[in-house]
Amino acid sequence: MFRPGVIIGDGAARTVWGFLLVLAMLAVAWPCRAHNPRPAQGDMVLPMPGGEEMVFRPVFLDQGDGPFALRRFKMGDPSGGFREHPTAVALGGSFLVDRGGRKDWCYYMGKYEVTEGQYYTVMGLPDGASQDLLQSNLPMTRVTYFDALTFADRYNRWLMENAQGKLPMSGPSPGFVRLPTEAEWEFAARGGAEVGPDQFDRKIPYDDVLPKYEWFSGPSSSHNKLKASGVLDPNVLGLHDMLGNVTEMTQSLYRIEYYQGRPGGFVARGGHFLTAEAMLRSSLRTEEPFYIGSQAKGFKPNAKPTMGFRLTLSSIIYTDRATLKDLEFAWEEYREGQGAAMPAAVSVSPTSVQADVKSQEAMEHLQRLKAEVARLGGGEALSRELGFVEASLADMAVIRRQADEDSAYAWAKIAAEQGFFLYRELRKLPTVLMLLESAEKAGRTAMVEKLGTRRDEVQGNIDAALGTYSESFRRLASTPDWAVDKAFERYTEFLLKHSAADQVRVLKTVRAQYKDFDQTKRADTVGWRRQLEALAAP
Repeated sequence: MFRPGVIIGDGAARTVWGFLLVLAMLAVAWPCRAHNPRPAQGDMVLPMPGGEEMVFRPVFLDQGDGPFALRRFKMGDPSGGFREHPTAVALGGSFLVDRGGRKDWCYYMGKYEVTEGQYYTVMGLPDGASQDLLQSNLPMTRVTYFDALTFADRYNRWLMENAQGKLPMSGPSPGFVRLPTEAEWEFAARGGAEVGPDQFDRKIPYDDVLPKYEWFSGPSSSHNKLKASGVLDPNVLGLHDMLGNVTEMTQSLYRIEYYQGRPGGFVARGGHFLTAEAMLRSSLRTEEPFYIGSQAKGFKPNAKPTMGFRLTLSSIIYTDRATLKDLEFAWEEYREGQGAAMPAAVSVSPTSVQADVKSQEAMEHLQRLKAEVARLGGGEALSRELGFVEASLADMAVIRRQADEDSAYAWAKIAAEQGFFLYRELRKLPTVLMLLESAEKAGRTAMVEKLGTRRDEVQGNIDAALGTYSESFRRLASTPDWAVDKAFERYTEFLLKHSAADQVRVLKTVRAQYKDFDQTKRADTVGWRRQLEALAAP
């Protein structure tokens, strides 16, 4: 497919991509294998009946090879309202894979949405259907959740009987295909461990224009018609059509708070070819009923022309005795370390709050122990020692409070200093750009080169500072709210004492931006820059 070298402006981009999409639609008629129209390094290819294939991409966690290695991330986005409220989750992998000398856990996500050709290759053609369906690379739609599960079951049975040696292994156990969980889907849709935290937080995980990657409603994209799998470019993990073309079923039951609350229908993720562009996002989720209809007309299994599915390659956990022993051995260290912060009740709380929960639990155990010792007549010496333990726990709470206060002040100061640095650099940039434009018009080559270098230097400073700025907010969010408020007040007093009026003015914006970050749990570097630019304007 032809690709433009430079795209200038949103309108121009849409015009160019509108033309390219016409070529893309024509291209699907050219001879190519439906199962993998966009081969890439790292593809895992599994055979299917009739010589067809199913392609998967690894989604690594980048958390090492420990038996309890988990990738913690936040699902959701504030733009989705209460249905997509940002929620911390922890995701594990299924297969331990060697990545050039180091081992890492991963699971495998289907590279494409399951196509009509793949579906009918496994399930058989309907009576009277054309053999051409076996070559179709349109996503399979109008199937129910139960149809998708039946397809996965039949394909697994075929693989076990005909191609077990092709499956990835977890210990002595071969993998199997299933629908992805909601967390697996969103982690992959956002770019997984292959992107930095700021990019991961974005609503849309692409730097370029959206029609280059996803099919959505309207003349700049799908023209409101279903499109072939794999025509557009993939995301950073090599996965195609994650956010558009068809909504994708997941294995998960719908809960408003993802993993807590009453369960409902099943979760479908992403948009489709009739979804408005503004609605596409990595967090988009809908509850789909298992059955649709009414009492008057009756009910039938839910199948839609806009809904399909892709598969995930997974494995069981307890593959053998050796695995069980490894998990057993690592459990205590995990539970006292990373695992202590995993329960839903404290998943988005500051570290100190998580520690307070554990301390409270320890104090409750201690009180029960003291009561039991008293009941059994344990003696004065034992009671005294338990009293010392209780006093030590109280002292630890005081020490932790002071540590929270010191940490919050340090990170608030860093955030304020980075914010002020950004403010100054953003004040410089318009002047440099104006001088550069004048030099270009005057044909002063040496000056153009010098100012171009200066422009790049200032822009580089801004980009680097935005990264540090967002990181300071993340660190600050790990401390309790009272400590953050006290830290900003303390630093404001310091600046006023030293007559730093400009810094005080910028600090107000920094504090407001942190407040928004703390509420949404998402970095908005574009919005932050825009606000600081407005503040820096003459």
